Amino acid sequence: MSGRILVVDDIATNRLILQAKLSSAYFEVLLAENGEQALDIATNEMPDMVLLDVMMPGIDGYAVCSRLKRNPDTAHIPVIMITAANEQSERVRGFQAGADDFLNKPINDMTLFTRVRNLLRVKIMFDELKMRESTTQELGLTELLDMNSLKNQSGSVMIAPKNQEQGIGWLKSMKSHLPYEVFASYGERNALNDAKLRVPDAFVVNQSLDGGGDGLRLVSMLSANPETRRSAIILVVDDGRIETASKGLELGASDYIFAPSDSNEMMARLTSQMRRKKYSDLLRSNVQDSLRMAVIDPLTGLYNRRYAMQHMEKIADRSVETQLPYAVMMMDLDRFKSVNDTYGHAAGDEVLKEFARRLQENLRGVDLVARFGGEEFMVVMPDTNETEAGFAAERLRKSVDARTFHLPDGQKLDVTVSIGVAFGVGHNPAVPALLEQADKALYDSKSNGRNRVCYFLADAA
Repeated sequence: MSGRILVVDDIATNRLILQAKLSSAYFEVLLAENGEQALDIATNEMPDMVLLDVMMPGIDGYAVCSRLKRNPDTAHIPVIMITAANEQSERVRGFQAGADDFLNKPINDMTLFTRVRNLLRVKIMFDELKMRESTTQELGLTELLDMNSLKNQSGSVMIAPKNQEQGIGWLKSMKSHLPYEVFASYGERNALNDAKLRVPDAFVVNQSLDGGGDGLRLVSMLSANPETRRSAIILVVDDGRIETASKGLELGASDYIFAPSDSNEMMARLTSQMRRKKYSDLLRSNVQDSLRMAVIDPLTGLYNRRYAMQHMEKIADRSVETQLPYAVMMMDLDRFKSVNDTYGHAAGDEVLKEFARRLQENLRGVDLVARFGGEEFMVVMPDTNETEAGFAAERLRKSVDARTFHLPDGQKLDVTVSIGVAFGVGHNPAVPALLEQADKALYDSKSNGRNRVCYFLADAA
């Protein structure tokens, strides 16, 4: 996982040490030696993350973080504050200024990369949501959201503590300091069952659970469950090992804190996670509600051609910045007209809906999937090379060919799909030309016997 990270520190040695560590892990590093320079670079360069020293002459780290978070253009950029003082009061002040995390000097390498990679995963998700919201806004369907509008939002928190004593302490502290509904569930099995009955916005899960349960396993199951995977999860690590914390993040935790934890830091981390979760929910809701009315195909639930063309331009724009290729697939259900003629249009509609479901089932969340019309569909896969696209195209083809389609009257039908694939980097070729290339490859697939994947090869054109 790569990205651009802005390192801000008034001491050159500190900047260079962090630059060396991050560069060795293939991150691109930007440097700033004071607060004003940091604000200027963040606004103009839009890094993926900011590592921000607390104590600096002039504008200190707290003020820089606060200004970044108040600016709608930079509010979504994760900020990790770095301090030489291991005091809870500093952490709380940083979280109140909008910081996403904290690191203490001297910086442990594993802790650094664990925190950085976790927040970059979150940033990638927010970038995709914001890009989709921007597309709908440009189509005149919605207004862009302001992250600062999320203050004092209500919500709910479920705690899964180690025992009754810890649970009582957590409940008392959270209920007295947070404007959220807080409830406890004791034991791994009870926590899973309670989470299904009333899905909270956030979980606080201890590493060891009441009754001998495993907090890491609970985190894994909560993050895998479609109903709870979008809730924030804070893992309380009670063995003191960064390896355990890193494992928790890999399994789906949003954040971690070591036990025994300061109640003020716990409240600050919870507030930060709730704010991020609420913003994510609003982004999704804003995009989904607007798109559902104007740019969603009513039969399949996929994006329609209007949205797809607009969003594909954004994918091309992002490819200009990253210089990473993207793949375009045009696909067509083979001999679909005979399905309508033989079994009726209701059967044809059922086939189209099932085909759309299988497409979504076999693609990433960041991939664009659209129905162009009739039985013709398009997929755009950002940051995807020829090998990756080839595997994905074959997986899609097999997902259609390998399983029978069931019609409304109980009959079964074998269906196949032909796929044409083309590749672009940035605006080379331009979006219309790239679609023509994918169409040409689709034609070759049809001409060569159907139920296959063909590629547009620029050298052979």
